[in-house]
Amino acid sequence: MAAVWEELSMRKIIGLCFVTVTLLAGSARAQSIFIERGDPSTMSATVGGGLVRNAWDVSVDAAYSYRGVFDVGVEFTRYAYTAGYDKNLAGYGFMPFLSWHFLRSDADDMPISLSFIFGAQRILYAGNGPHTNPEGYGILAGPSVYRRFEFGTSLVFIPELLAAYDFQYTRRYSTALDQASSNIVNNDSGLGYSTEAHHGVRVLLRPNLVYKAGNTSYLIVPYIGYQGVFAAGGSIGAMF
Repeated sequence: MAAVWEELSMRKIIGLCFVTVTLLAGSARAQSIFIERGDPSTMSATVGGGLVRNAWDVSVDAAYSYRGVFDVGVEFTRYAYTAGYDKNLAGYGFMPFLSWHFLRSDADDMPISLSFIFGAQRILYAGNGPHTNPEGYGILAGPSVYRRFEFGTSLVFIPELLAAYDFQYTRRYSTALDQASSNIVNNDSGLGYSTEAHHGVRVLLRPNLVYKAGNTSYLIVPYIGYQGVFAAGGSIGAMF
């Protein structure tokens, strides 16, 4: 009876999450939340897509976890801007990231686990030709808190809350009135370029789901929260 319930519940959750990730976006994550401290090291690959501030995106990332303690990975993202100064442009983001799981929950002592993630992003823009494209940088740094719930031997549910510092810096060069975007430099500055620095926070709730099948674990990672504006997203992938 328990096995039947587990199978039916798994189908419903997977169905819901697949609908979610077709509409929403991906985000760098701490891979070791999916395994226990001391377990064998793992590698993973995920894809996501969706809506972010002034744009929609698609992303691919790969990560390596050292025995559930340290993670290192990289995320590639393509942004299509639909509003703001960079409207009509595309952005290509490259973000290496790492995380440290410094406190893991214990059934008798600690009810939660804590990790810290740091990522540094470089964004190259395209689509403003023949005029100069802008360029950007970003930093993401902060802790996440999570707890594992195991259902049988194959299903793991891991609610996670991330609260991080989110910094974005953009430099724009063109003074042309006929460029594709609206990021015209103010000629009064005398610098030939303008800069924009945005200090913000990223607060995300992620109901992570893991389904184990042999030596492979399948990951479903939707999220919802705040990232300058309302944000929601997700990714799917595998860990092996």
